[in-house]
Amino acid sequence: MGPRDRVVRRLPIDGGWIPLVALWAVPTGIGAAGLLAAGLPPVALGGVALGGAVAVAAIRVATGRAREAAGGEPVTAATAVTTLRASALALLGAYLVVDPAAGEAASGWLAGGLFAVAAGGDAVDGAVARATDAVTDLGAELDVEVDGATVLVGATAAVLAGAAPVVFLAVGLARPLFAYGLRRRRRLGLPTHDLRPSRLRRPIGGATMLATWLALSPVPGEGLSRLLTTAVAVPVVASFARDWLVASGRL
Repeated sequence: MGPRDRVVRRLPIDGGWIPLVALWAVPTGIGAAGLLAAGLPPVALGGVALGGAVAVAAIRVATGRAREAAGGEPVTAATAVTTLRASALALLGAYLVVDPAAGEAASGWLAGGLFAVAAGGDAVDGAVARATDAVTDLGAELDVEVDGATVLVGATAAVLAGAAPVVFLAVGLARPLFAYGLRRRRRLGLPTHDLRPSRLRRPIGGATMLATWLALSPVPGEGLSRLLTTAVAVPVVASFARDWLVASGRL
């Protein structure tokens, strides 16, 4: 029996997308009320709805892929943690319509804090999955989709706030476009290839998360944030372009 077959801690929740969305909706609703209590204007709820739509789409895509690969799987403690990250992602959507720097000094850190939870929680859910010997295809797919959606919403919020140039949107769109391209090739019956190992992929991803977090935080300021996000955009786009050439068999 392989490690992916041993699920130690299970929650009494089915691994379908509707139960997962129901699990996600509770902390999201509580968090939205907390944002209003922190002084954000009611219009922020519209942004939460936008972020929520992205989060729900990520959950649906992840559960669909997991069912294709492994059938129905239970929701583990690690998957529940990833779902909480998706709640932070939805709340981060508030800053698609509200300036992260608006409000009191303490609330100015909320955007960066929510991004840190949504992105940095990646290390937590992975650790929980390994500690409980509860690695599942559902958890792995949800982790990947939440990561991509977090970068998309975070990069968009940074650009709208003026803390990153428009070119930084390419960082948020790179993975969704890459995934769409692969799905389209498969639908057309065209071959796709596994990506080659890369020593740069993880450092580039870490630099992307750090630059986005800084852009959404009160420090280091708009000028330096724009410089950092511009510098990060180049290797991110180059990395995804190379991966696309490999995946499509052109390299």
